[in-house]
Amino acid sequence: MELDFISVSQRSTSMQKEFHTLLSLDEARRVVLGRPLTASFETVPLERAAGRVLAERVASGIDVPGFHRAAMDGYALRSSETVEAREDRPIAFSLIGRVPMGRAPELAVGEGEAVEVSTGSMMPAGADAVVMVEHSEVDGSSLLIRRPVHFGENTHRAGGDVAMGETVLPAGRRLSAREIGLLAAVGRRDVRVRSLKVAVASSGNELVPPGSGSGLSPGQIYDINSYSIAAAVEECGGTPWIWGILPDDCDRMAEGLLAMAEESDLVIVSGSTSAGVGDMVYRVVEEVGEVVFHGINLKPGKPTLFGSVGEKPFIGLPGYPTSALTVFGLLAAPAIRSAVGTEHLAPSATGRLARPVRSEGRRQMLAVAVVGGWVYPVDKGSGSITTLAAADGVVDIPSSVELLDRGEEVTVHLFGDVQKASLLLEGEDCPRLETLFAALPFPVRFVPTGSRCGAISAEDGVADIAVVSRSVGLDPVWDEAVLEPIGGYRRELVIMAKDPELLELEGIEERRVLGWTRDSEMSRIFGRVLEEAGHSSVGFVGRARTHAAVAGSVKADRADLGFAAQEAAEEASLAAMKVAEDEILFFARPDKIDRDAVRTFLESLGSLLKSDVL
Repeated sequence: MELDFISVSQRSTSMQKEFHTLLSLDEARRVVLGRPLTASFETVPLERAAGRVLAERVASGIDVPGFHRAAMDGYALRSSETVEAREDRPIAFSLIGRVPMGRAPELAVGEGEAVEVSTGSMMPAGADAVVMVEHSEVDGSSLLIRRPVHFGENTHRAGGDVAMGETVLPAGRRLSAREIGLLAAVGRRDVRVRSLKVAVASSGNELVPPGSGSGLSPGQIYDINSYSIAAAVEECGGTPWIWGILPDDCDRMAEGLLAMAEESDLVIVSGSTSAGVGDMVYRVVEEVGEVVFHGINLKPGKPTLFGSVGEKPFIGLPGYPTSALTVFGLLAAPAIRSAVGTEHLAPSATGRLARPVRSEGRRQMLAVAVVGGWVYPVDKGSGSITTLAAADGVVDIPSSVELLDRGEEVTVHLFGDVQKASLLLEGEDCPRLETLFAALPFPVRFVPTGSRCGAISAEDGVADIAVVSRSVGLDPVWDEAVLEPIGGYRRELVIMAKDPELLELEGIEERRVLGWTRDSEMSRIFGRVLEEAGHSSVGFVGRARTHAAVAGSVKADRADLGFAAQEAAEEASLAAMKVAEDEILFFARPDKIDRDAVRTFLESLGSLLKSDVL
């Protein structure tokens, strides 16, 4: 099949480009995999071999164990002399000494003799079995044996684990703790592994490396993709090389791309791949290499770029973190895995969709979380950082599918290894929940969607526990016929400010006040507090989803006043005035209340929040 190369009609950085041709995902994948990467090889010490793919067949140069050894603490002797031993008729042996660990025996076992041995010690000459300590009795230099042993019992024969010349690991095996232990057992200090060096960079003048001492200036953000994509490369079996940040300058970007290509097998850059006036990666790639395609009919991932720089394959990913990681998994990961031989390790999971999903008429990769067999949509848009934090992977929705129903089984292409949560809680945010979750002996997942959405999720059997706020004078948001209360606690709600004089609310209409998202019960409670105080026309400078976000905004002078739980104000060292209180209640369906994880949750709740528990 012949592909039309997409070119830029004008090199000027002021020229805006349109996506004239969008490839399908399948066609884009065929193009990328049709230009296979070539892995090289390197020798690494065992302490750096974890996760790498073996590039050689490993045969043992020794027997393992290298000598006959005792497998139990006891006494080495001749098994033929124990045949008549019984509990009521023990046989006596002369105890002639012991074998020290790590040393060759200086004694040989003769007729009617025994030698004391420890687990792992070398068997003395003449002995062919070990009687365990618990089946014997020592009386001075005499040993009484109360049960017979057969030839080789409680011993390991030389070469019984691994014989000299035997293959212990084939080429292509990914090395984990087990394989590295085996390599050490046969005396290997270094091992030859497949190596695919992948240069990773982000582009954009707005980016700043994490940990920069100067912090962020207005308009700047931290570089996320260099680190998330590098970690994904390593999970695939590649060797990441974080180049850093490429500036939005054609000459300097070209210089950086060529340097990356010279020292790597694959170049991956995120950002500046769209068709906007300021996006220049595709222009620079055309100048110093080749653009094979630019644009995929996919959400997210439309501006994806593939080509070559300095004769090395080049993949341009979208700039949004979730989009970048998604497209990496679709195009870059299969290419890397194919080169190093880890295709069979691509992680996936199946589960039932927790909520119905409508598609948008083109192929879509829906960001989801996986909890307890349920697949939970968490997509808040490709630019959302919380989507990246909450997502375990994506569900591939074909362009021909308009609706996926709740309960429909789907396959999730995972971003990496997923920690399985024992409980899914959904609903109202509260600072105390973090303390509670940290005390549990198992992982949980909490989705702060607000009281009403949490209750609906629990009613539908998706969330194990709904976290709901109840305040005097407000109607309940849960269905009492479906959910049962299983616990809760009281909390105080406060107005917080850096300046204590602002807490009286006088002139609040002129202040910068932070509100709450409409899904949160805090929004209703705050509205009632303001109305009862005679301030029903307050405008908000923004809406928060969590108590920590409210306190953080006030402390950073992005808001003059906020409304949140007392603990949030105390944590941020802000002035606070109590204006309301509510109860945080936990609800569950009757069929989930007796689960061990739910019971453990309630026990921790009672022990941590004794004074406020309802």
